[in-house]
Amino acid sequence: MSIFYKFEHNQVFTENEAWALFRLAAISEAVGWTMLIIGIGWEHFGLIGGHTPVFLAGRTHGMLFSLYALAAIGLYPTLGWSRKRAFVALLASVPPYGSLLFEQWAKHMRQTSEPL
Repeated sequence: MSIFYKFEHNQVFTENEAWALFRLAAISEAVGWTMLIIGIGWEHFGLIGGHTPVFLAGRTHGMLFSLYALAAIGLYPTLGWSRKRAFVALLASVPPYGSLLFEQWAKHMRQTSEPL
């Protein structure tokens, strides 16, 4: 029995709980991007604080990015995703606001696949 088999069949959360956690992580990751972009603009235009906003926003974004990656990898079995879809979720976090686009797409796919 492989470690993937054990991981994919040991579901700690219900599907609705996993979905809520994933959405929270995706939205938080996008907020992190926003903070980082504002911090970079703040530094670029030489506003008060210099490098401090970029430093704080960068650390916050890094933490939120890690949270999103952990959610994408840790929750994919409960969400009924394939490994490929989980990998795409990870790739979506690289461009700014990609996590939101992926979350909206996954929400659409989830809604269209549920029985009426």
